[in-house]
Amino acid sequence: MCGKIKKFRIFTHIKIRIVNYCKKNITMKTDNKTTQMSINEEIQMLSKIDWKKELRSHSSANPDEDYFVKSDNAFTRKARFLQAIRRYQSKSACGSFVKDGITYFHPNLVNDGLDTGCIFLLPEIFEYAKKRVADKKPYETINKDRLFNNFLSSQPMAFNLFYPLMDTIKNDAGQAILADIVTMFIDPNRILGIKGIYEVGIEFIPDYYKDCLNDKTAMDAYFRYVTADNKKGIIAIETKYSDSLGTNEASDPSTAITTATERDGVFQLFTNVAREAIRKKEIKMSQVYRNFLLTETVRLHENLDESISVVMAPKENKNNKKDEKQLSDALTDEFKYKFQILNLEDFVDAIIEEFPNQTVFKDFKHRYLDFQIAEYFLKQINN
Repeated sequence: MCGKIKKFRIFTHIKIRIVNYCKKNITMKTDNKTTQMSINEEIQMLSKIDWKKELRSHSSANPDEDYFVKSDNAFTRKARFLQAIRRYQSKSACGSFVKDGITYFHPNLVNDGLDTGCIFLLPEIFEYAKKRVADKKPYETINKDRLFNNFLSSQPMAFNLFYPLMDTIKNDAGQAILADIVTMFIDPNRILGIKGIYEVGIEFIPDYYKDCLNDKTAMDAYFRYVTADNKKGIIAIETKYSDSLGTNEASDPSTAITTATERDGVFQLFTNVAREAIRKKEIKMSQVYRNFLLTETVRLHENLDESISVVMAPKENKNNKKDEKQLSDALTDEFKYKFQILNLEDFVDAIIEEFPNQTVFKDFKHRYLDFQIAEYFLKQINN
């Protein structure tokens, strides 16, 4: 009898997935038409202005010379250009800064974001960001200028994505839906058995940070979850838009090194070869390692049952592949699941599909991931 029930549940689950897939395909076709219409309208609007001047950098030293930022790779250039468009569409003036007596204007920047909130997708997110800055603890690393004035920064992007998710989990149904989305990406075999995401956090450094790495390493965001058998865990998320994981160590990496090589409950995650390389400082305690170690020490301090670290970035952002591979290779086969990479596009598409009434997620995709319009104008320049 149990076998029949199990087969029925599996069949029902597959049937539901097939129906959802068909619905998704129909929705995607409709959305694609709508998106293309929107892009065409945006192109027509931007074509009427001096977009090369408006959307490219310039300086007071050569005010008539527009340029791309030399250090940008192809993807960063595209992302910066897209955010220049979004800044222009927000009706905010191009931002600037002064260095060595020269004023540099970068069109992904604004100077009045703390007053206008133009960088945020909802007034509620803007208010939350202001509160976080006002209540900032001495050990927190929220950067006011990047948060309010830089459209390209990953920090406001994290606020724009994860603050609305706080609203989705205010009821049991929302907690279960978000749990299913997270499970689909990081635990497809359902080994963890995540039942609900009961807390979403942004820019988190624990007040017990001295018991962790004793530095200012932070989680960009996190999910706290509960399983069907009431076990609890945390999923730490590092978000990257066009930027790279930091390669520099903390000013004093000694605690991170000791944690990775000696702290019970953590050193077992690494291979013997990796631990020795960390001891000899052949492997540096760069950002990807410190983020991972912070997650694991939070697990130990709070007596959680499980912890996972995720890097979430657009699929075209290849800047972090080397660092990500090094950490993955340093973990034993048993614990490689503890560090995962997730395409931002995939996650956002799933959120849009499962929370269709929350239009902010479609706005997020338009703001950060609709690269077609940037590609169109960049092609005009290259031609």
